[in-house]
Amino acid sequence: MSRQRRTHAKSRWGCMQCKERHVKVHPQCLNCKRHTLSCSFSAPSLSTTPLSQDSLADLELLDYWHRRHAILANTPGSTGRLEYDPDAVRLGFSHHYLLNSILALAALQLFDENRSQTRWHLRAVAHRQAAITRARPHFQSLEESQRPALLRFSFYTSMYAVAEPLLRPAQPDCHQPNLDPVKELLQAIRLGRCSTVFVQQHLASVVCSIPSLVAKYQPCPLESIKGLEKTFPQLASLRSFIERQCVGQERVVCLHAAESLFASIARLVENPTQTREIWKWANDIDSAFLDMCSDQNTVALVIFAHFAALTSLGRGNWYLRSWPAVLLGQIRGLLKDGLKDTIRWPEQVVFGTTTHALSEEGISLLAS
Repeated sequence: MSRQRRTHAKSRWGCMQCKERHVKVHPQCLNCKRHTLSCSFSAPSLSTTPLSQDSLADLELLDYWHRRHAILANTPGSTGRLEYDPDAVRLGFSHHYLLNSILALAALQLFDENRSQTRWHLRAVAHRQAAITRARPHFQSLEESQRPALLRFSFYTSMYAVAEPLLRPAQPDCHQPNLDPVKELLQAIRLGRCSTVFVQQHLASVVCSIPSLVAKYQPCPLESIKGLEKTFPQLASLRSFIERQCVGQERVVCLHAAESLFASIARLVENPTQTREIWKWANDIDSAFLDMCSDQNTVALVIFAHFAALTSLGRGNWYLRSWPAVLLGQIRGLLKDGLKDTIRWPEQVVFGTTTHALSEEGISLLAS
């Protein structure tokens, strides 16, 4: 004979007061009503927030990211539209390294808007470290399901590498951060070059599905432009300087870097929204030129100062805004007095007197 379970004898509906008095109650709690008692039922206490301070900060970062990119999406011709990707955050919820990279960039942007809020820089660094740690095993396995997230991670990580050095707060015992702009920008360029090569070799099939990234990662070699010296006579002066100072392979490398740089300047002046021209030059130049810049070769530094003029044309991008002036300031300090005239034109471009030595055609291009 099977044993029958006893029915439940305790009240499931009683309020706290009736349970303390061990009184059976009707679901409408008539006992309390009869004794004119105010009854209350147990419920989770919300006297303290269920979210940590870090979680609340991350919600604020996501809100900022959404609002800012909603503006970009609705601004025709915005130079920041390359950053806009409506699927990135949604994908980040299932690929946490991507979400970390998004939050790292959002935190840097908030800190850029208010440098007194150093907590945002700390949050940016923490998210970037978490993103790299979480992404590393997925780069090794390269599973198909991870590729869309890895592509976006590569893009945001490259952007972070450009933005962060100039936003780095000074140490408590220093008035200024210990910053070497040439070294930092060269490191960011090298990281971007490695990222681009990896994407083109392993993630090319994914690039085509994300319109905002096609322009950055689709292979497109630099092309020469006829009559470039007529538009930019500064190129002739720079070429003459290179030929006087360099011989052999160094001359070949520097001439190519200078000519392709002015070709990029011409294209960006003609179409200011095409900021990919900045990174196209950085990706396509010979690595030997970057090594010469690292070694503080005088000719390479003069050409790199002209790169500051190119980046100044992309100032609509928040992460490029401060680089031209900072880069020129350091290079001027590294050049001997007799050579400082060689960077006068990029200084004029960056600081707003671009018409000083341009041809009429070049003036009209810049004015438009």
